[in-house]
Amino acid sequence: MELEDYLKIIKEDRAAKEKAIPPEIKKKFNIGAVLFGGGLLLLFIWMFCVTVVPAGSVGVKDTFGNVDPNVFQSGIYLKLPITDVVMMSTRTMKYIDYGNADTATITALSNDGLSTSMGVAVNYHINPVKAPEVYKNVGIDYPDVVMVNPIHSVPRDLISKYDTKTLYSASREGSTDRAKIEQELFDGIQSGINEMGVKDSIVIEQVSIRNIDFPAVYKTAIEQKMKMDTEIQQKELEVKKQDMESNRMRSEAQGIADSNKIIANSLSESYLEWYWIESMKNNPKTIYVPTNNGLPLFKDVDAST
Repeated sequence: MELEDYLKIIKEDRAAKEKAIPPEIKKKFNIGAVLFGGGLLLLFIWMFCVTVVPAGSVGVKDTFGNVDPNVFQSGIYLKLPITDVVMMSTRTMKYIDYGNADTATITALSNDGLSTSMGVAVNYHINPVKAPEVYKNVGIDYPDVVMVNPIHSVPRDLISKYDTKTLYSASREGSTDRAKIEQELFDGIQSGINEMGVKDSIVIEQVSIRNIDFPAVYKTAIEQKMKMDTEIQQKELEVKKQDMESNRMRSEAQGIADSNKIIANSLSESYLEWYWIESMKNNPKTIYVPTNNGLPLFKDVDAST
């Protein structure tokens, strides 16, 4: 049997079988095939042409390395199958130092030569508008690329700038030295990140000092020195208060002396006579008697009777 005859027999057999299938079954089969094909098409569209950007993120569109400067905000979007959408969070995040701790610990020498460790925590977020720039220039691992160096170098420089006393004061919650150094950390880290080629792309929200530690023996010495300084300042204040009181008393005494001097210089003989006469006139038990020597004579009425 030749090949053509064999194929003809198979074709005739298939046609016979199709004639034997009821039309209703054929119709259902066709509908099922259409639905199945439509389902496959929808699945393809969903997998390759639809992207969902979750809340608190933006989608960066990358088409064969061509990064679109416009991002997808949170929501559902259609895209080309060849376009990859990379999700980048815009929420507040904690800097994780080398991927394992939310506090970066930096050790350096203070300006008076004491080994000091400072723990720094940083909260930040990506500027949504600048997300394509971060992705294009740095990548999704940007914290390890542009944040590690400033977060370590700025505290190291500040430790070497201050003496041990100031750093010890900054180790206490609520101190003015702590607030001052935290502000310098904030400004320095933000400036350092901007210099890494992502200016205004990564926004520093807060920089906090978690702890400042010293060797135990030095810590005890610092506490004793600060206590001694406090006592000295208190003594100086007491001495200053005593000096002020002494000056006040001297000024008061000088004022009294000056007043007495003025009064003494103004008491002439005529004034004393006049003052004596006026005072005696107000005494009801005396009477005025003129004399030849110029001085009046006052007699007690009771004594004359």
